[in-house]
Amino acid sequence: MAVDPLTYEKEATNTPLEVYEWDNVWWEQTNNTTAKRVLYIGDSISYCTRNVVTATANNEVLVDGFATSKALDNPYFLPTLKLFMEQQPGRDAVLFNNGLHGWHLDEETGYRIGYRKMLDFLVQNANAPIWVLLSTDDASDADRNKRVIRRNEIARELAAEYGLPVIDLYELATTGENLHISDGVHFTAEGYQKFADCIVATLKEYFKMK
Repeated sequence: MAVDPLTYEKEATNTPLEVYEWDNVWWEQTNNTTAKRVLYIGDSISYCTRNVVTATANNEVLVDGFATSKALDNPYFLPTLKLFMEQQPGRDAVLFNNGLHGWHLDEETGYRIGYRKMLDFLVQNANAPIWVLLSTDDASDADRNKRVIRRNEIARELAAEYGLPVIDLYELATTGENLHISDGVHFTAEGYQKFADCIVATLKEYFKMK
C-alpha cells in the first residue's frame, strides 16, 4: 500500500491556513529537452501521481510538479507558482487540479472566485494547452464528499466556459475496486497507477504519440 507523505486537513476549519502547510515542487530530468514536458499543479494526489505518469509514459512525457496545500485564496499561491513556472524553459501542457484543500472557502463564492482567478492566471501564463482535473473523493466523510462533488461541478462549469478539456479523476476514484488507503482520501499504488494510465492516454492522444 502507498503511504502518502503529505497531509489532508481532516478537521472542520474556518481558518485560511491548515495545521500543516506545505509546497512540493519538482522539475523532472532537466537535461532532457526532447521529451514532451507537462506541468501538473495540484495537491498530494498529484504529488503521488506525477512520477507514475512519467514512468508509464516511458519518459516520453516528463511531468514537472507543483503540489501544495495552499487554498485558492492564499495570496502567495499564484506568486509562488509563477516563480516556479518562470524557471521552466517551457512546457507542452498543463494539468490543473484543486478541491481537497481550502475548506474555509464556501463553494458558491469563495471557491468559484478562486478557481476562476486561477484559470485566468493559467490562460495568461501557461503558453500551453490546459486540462482541468476533477478532484478525487473523500471516502471518509460523506458531508465533506458532497462538497467535493459540488467543487467538481464548479470546475466543470468553469472549464466549459473557458473551453478547457476535463479529466475526471473522481469517477476513476469511485468506480470499481476501492483503492483508498485507510484514511479514505489517499490511494494505494494501484490507485495512482489508475490515474496515471488515464492521464498518459489523454496526453498521448493529444500529442499523437504511440
